[in-house]
Amino acid sequence: MLACEAKDHYDHRVKKNSTISIPTPFDASITGTVTFDRNRTVRYIGPVTRAMNERVLSLIEKQMDADPHAHINLFVTSTGGPTGSAMSFYDTVRHVVRPNLVTIGSGDVDSSGILIFLSGERRYVTARTTLLLHPAGRMFGNQRYTTGEMEAMLAEDTLKDMQYASVLADNSRGRLSVNDVLSLMRKHTILAPGDLVAYGLADEILP
Repeated sequence: MLACEAKDHYDHRVKKNSTISIPTPFDASITGTVTFDRNRTVRYIGPVTRAMNERVLSLIEKQMDADPHAHINLFVTSTGGPTGSAMSFYDTVRHVVRPNLVTIGSGDVDSSGILIFLSGERRYVTARTTLLLHPAGRMFGNQRYTTGEMEAMLAEDTLKDMQYASVLADNSRGRLSVNDVLSLMRKHTILAPGDLVAYGLADEILP
């Protein structure tokens, strides 16, 4: 059993060694008028945690109780956190609760925070949003681990990377493969708003 504090984290930014990938020419213009009802808006602001997941899911369910079919806006600004927590949120929203969810990425939407953003069926980003992709990592502190434990951690992190890349590929409108995403992760790629639209990860850039 791995220690809890050694679980994978997607919570650091590595901009100084990052590369920006522009896949294809893109049109960053708005294709329609987008309006957001303040009374049906929830915010996921801060690191990805189980406590934050519970709070935001509770607010989403309250909105659904009031009107199960009306769309709900979820603003997302997050530097990330444990991948498992983000994957739990994504799976709960997409496969269990199933709200009519619109996500709006703003500012930093990094690492596992991207999974929170991708939980929306329709996705928008502000003009100064960036997304950071990178492989799974671990925080060890002063704890000593055996070779067997390290191998188990590597196996788990490799699986987490595959799951993470699969979610991004599945939500790219067919424009990214799992291997494409893994390549971007290995390069510690920062995606700008235009990249997100070109890759199919966002529908529009808000003015």
